[in-house]
Amino acid sequence: MDAFNTNNISEGEVLRYEDLYPILQDKYPKYKDVQKEAEQHLAKLAYVNPAPDGLMLTQIGYRSLTER
Repeated sequence: MDAFNTNNISEGEVLRYEDLYPILQDKYPKYKDVQKEAEQHLAKLAYVNPAPDGLMLTQIGYRSLTER
């Protein structure tokens, strides 16, 4: 979710994989499939929906970001 904040992504917008991956690698360098794990976790929480070029922030995900 930090990647969405860092890139100022709003509800319905897509965070591109090329913008997401460097942030995940910095925070979790030891995890091999960190992007896949993050995507699955956030989708289960209904925070994101997969998009062809990245992850789309849902209304629930956006609400979670703004309530922090």
